Amino acid sequence: MHELLLFASVPSHQHHELLQQLTGLTAMQPCHRLERRLIFKATRKPGLVNSRGGASQGADLVRLNKMLNGQMFYTQVVGPISEADFGTKSDNTDASMSGTEQAAGSSYDVDNQPWKLEFRDIPEAGTRSTITARLAANAALPKGDIVTPMSAWGYSFVTEYVVEGDAFIHNDIVIFLHRVLQYPKSDQEPHEPRRELPSFRDLSPLEKTGGYILQAAITVQDGSNQELMRIASQHLFGLREQLKSAVRLEHADRLALDTRAK
Repeated sequence: MHELLLFASVPSHQHHELLQQLTGLTAMQPCHRLERRLIFKATRKPGLVNSRGGASQGADLVRLNKMLNGQMFYTQVVGPISEADFGTKSDNTDASMSGTEQAAGSSYDVDNQPWKLEFRDIPEAGTRSTITARLAANAALPKGDIVTPMSAWGYSFVTEYVVEGDAFIHNDIVIFLHRVLQYPKSDQEPHEPRRELPSFRDLSPLEKTGGYILQAAITVQDGSNQELMRIASQHLFGLREQLKSAVRLEHADRLALDTRAK
């Protein structure tokens, strides 16, 4: 499938007002989302992934395996969480920052954490220059331990972060107003995904000014169908026009979204 996108930078002081505008535009209340996002890097050369299971894997995993067996990419594993999953003790020096100790008061159960793998190719060059278009694929993964299946695919854990935001649906467009949150700094960064989460208050925005990102996305199942791609692009342009008095939706820098592992 293909993903078509537009982005806008939203200052922190405009966040509440934009939420109200999007609520009115979409005629729905914002759907609050919190996600763990784990970054993995390809460590094997193309052609060396030997995934087993055949048809039992499902069509998504088979297709995804073919993609991951091509060029070497960074990819991310995403898991939905809630504020209740975070610890209640606010202490930046707590041993839980190592990812191996328990965060005080946390109800988080990593063994029941659902995951999905999100593969995103580098955006296409030279086409639809006013919109970001890229090949995309998602696949459900087993709950709990995620390092084992990713290692079998030839991927090693790099780092992780949290995304917090509010989602809206406008016709066939998914609008996501969000920010990236970082875990507290520690003397030694974990070499595997955290099994416990720190206090939510200890997370800090990646954007130091507290700004947000507005992402508008449409998924086209058949990216080779030029008519579907044209219609999807027009829908995004229509949203850009509707929101032009509030934000400036633009395509992203292609190289800034380069997911290839060097």
